[in-house]
Amino acid sequence: MVPRANFLLDSGPLDALGRPTRSSGVRKLEYFIGLTDPEYVWFEMDIYWAHVAQHRFRSYTDPDGVTQTDVFDPLATVAAQPIRFPLFHAKDGAFNPNTTSGYDMVPLGQGDIDYGTFFANMGAKGYHNPMWEQDNAPGGSADPGRSLRYAEVSYQHMSGLRG
Repeated sequence: MVPRANFLLDSGPLDALGRPTRSSGVRKLEYFIGLTDPEYVWFEMDIYWAHVAQHRFRSYTDPDGVTQTDVFDPLATVAAQPIRFPLFHAKDGAFNPNTTSGYDMVPLGQGDIDYGTFFANMGAKGYHNPMWEQDNAPGGSADPGRSLRYAEVSYQHMSGLRG
């Protein structure tokens, strides 16, 4: 998800290989959504990585060479076309401005991403399907039960969102 939230390099002066070096301000995800037929193409959003995009891809250089700020809004992206996003990867992040991602990955319900607001305001109630995952759940030989503990904590929080 994260690279797709970055801005297209689609304008401005060309580099030595003839490629544009500046942006019109269109995100790669927005461009792809516009190119595809909503009757045949749907999307999955990884909500954690979409929030990371808010920290990694905040600005672009416009065709005139001026830096513009445009913070990615995952909820607004889904709410604008809720039927195109039937599936969500749900994992949580604790806000950490000292990392390039802006978040440290934690079990669902132990972070700062507001899943209650996200799911309550995305539209098409009853249509969406979140699935829990966590990239750092396996504990290896040092902590072989960590993935099961994280799954239990995350399930308890996710099931509480349905209330």
